[in-house]
Amino acid sequence: MKIGFISHKNAVRSVMAEAVARKLLSDLGIKAEVFSAGVEPAKEVNPLTIKTLRDKGYTVNGLYPKPVSKIPYRKLDVVVTIGNEAKERCEFVVGHKRRENWLIEEPSESEESFKRTLEDIESHLKGLLKLS
Repeated sequence: MKIGFISHKNAVRSVMAEAVARKLLSDLGIKAEVFSAGVEPAKEVNPLTIKTLRDKGYTVNGLYPKPVSKIPYRKLDVVVTIGNEAKERCEFVVGHKRRENWLIEEPSESEESFKRTLEDIESHLKGLLKLS
């Protein structure tokens, strides 16, 4: 299985989704390749994203913003766009078995806001994988 998470900048939400999905799928023994990208990638991952992920025990190695063209978007089984801008600008990503759009807002610059965003992503991922 190949899963891709696409957001606007690939500096917060899609990066969080990539890290969470990798851990969750690995913990479940599900073999998968997980990617994230941005329609207008930032220069770096937001430092609060890294801190929030580390604080919850997620691995942050290898996470960096990249454009959609740098992931195998034509070979993805599942595509999750995060936010309407990514949804509207990724209509060219076709041929997958499943597509979802998660309406998760970009967090404000507070640690608490980043924690809430991560919890929202964890909840959405459990729903995607049909976990309680």
